[in-house]
Amino acid sequence: MKRKSLNDFASESKFVLANTLYGLIVTIIWPLFFIRLWLRSSRAPAYRQRWLERCGFIRPQLPGGIYLHAVSVGEVIAAEPLIKQLRSDYPERPLILTTTTPTGSERAKNLFGDEVYHCYAPFDWLPFVYQFFIRVKPALCIVMETELWPSMLFMCRRQAIPVVIANARLSDKSKQGYQRINWLVTAMLRDVHIAAQYATDADNFLALGVQTQRLQVTGSIKFDIKISQSLTVQAGSMRQSLLDNGKQFIWLAASTHAGEDESILRAHQTLLQDNAETLLILAPRHPERCDKVAELIEQYQLTYQRSSLTSTAECGAQILLIDSIGQLMKFYGTADLAFIGGSIIPHGGHNPIEPAAWGMPILAGPHFFNFIHISQLLQNAGALQLVNKTEELAQDVRYYIEYPSQREVAAQAGRQVVASNQGALQRLLVLIDPLLRRY
Repeated sequence: MKRKSLNDFASESKFVLANTLYGLIVTIIWPLFFIRLWLRSSRAPAYRQRWLERCGFIRPQLPGGIYLHAVSVGEVIAAEPLIKQLRSDYPERPLILTTTTPTGSERAKNLFGDEVYHCYAPFDWLPFVYQFFIRVKPALCIVMETELWPSMLFMCRRQAIPVVIANARLSDKSKQGYQRINWLVTAMLRDVHIAAQYATDADNFLALGVQTQRLQVTGSIKFDIKISQSLTVQAGSMRQSLLDNGKQFIWLAASTHAGEDESILRAHQTLLQDNAETLLILAPRHPERCDKVAELIEQYQLTYQRSSLTSTAECGAQILLIDSIGQLMKFYGTADLAFIGGSIIPHGGHNPIEPAAWGMPILAGPHFFNFIHISQLLQNAGALQLVNKTEELAQDVRYYIEYPSQREVAAQAGRQVVASNQGALQRLLVLIDPLLRRY
């Protein structure tokens, strides 16, 4: 018993020391955070708004609720089935959703409206985090994927709030980065429950000192995607209108980043030489880039229409430029093929499950490491193909234009991969339920 007491004392001392050192560092640098926000606001003015929320000041008192943090658009979308199930299972508990980006905020409002309370997450400085938690006082904190903020986790521990990292992933590269500050990571993850996507993620968390009994492999909840009937009808109607308007093949370049649009536009130019009625739906990852993308389209002497300024179903141009968020899922249902952005440049790619669920061939560039496990599943099934050279993009799209039977093979393969990997949501809920019932 004495030895256990000494171990506990040593562990607590490390926790206090790590918290103190981190707090001192953040106290010195926190003004730089607001400078960064102001600089980002030059491209996205929404970053200038609601700064009080980022300081932890929110209006309502929401004790006993469920606090869920998602970084941006991708995490919000991934959290959608979880949030809807939590609202169904625990209707008496308020649900507080935080994001860090304006696009994530807008996506949250589009998906959930007033069903959840949304605000920006406080900057991870203890006074701001304290202000936030004295107002929220949650029964449970859920963090999507691997958004680890030490002050937030330290505050949860001080207030005996259980923490679950849901859909957790940790690449070898991220693990190596965290190991450089292992003194901090070990302390902040001490009492955290982790629902890892895959065994490799779990192994990497174990390497950071996470206790085995607090770690489970639950799979990716992104596979538990459900396409509503109303969305299916909307997408089908839009697609039929485009076909009636003369379009014969529609491909979608989703969530593209700066440095990728040139390759996509060159590929589309090549396709138009033999397939004049091919439509490219181009959806930049960040809507604030649309003006620059529009200028780029004009440089390539291609015609385009903006989705916000025209009826998309009547698009007679060569390119439909998506300049608003929250529309991508619908356009997946409109297209014959999807190219996933963030993969031509070494960003790591974006979520390929959504186009797989809709049933279409998927192409991606050579840098697709963010979704390595999912991409391998889709590749092995024949649903996804990596384009190792951007010059090959037009050739690969043309293949699916000329061989519609192969499109259908890839489509069925994608749907099967999604269906066979569902169930992570239920496993996650089994982990969450006893933690909530303690409160």
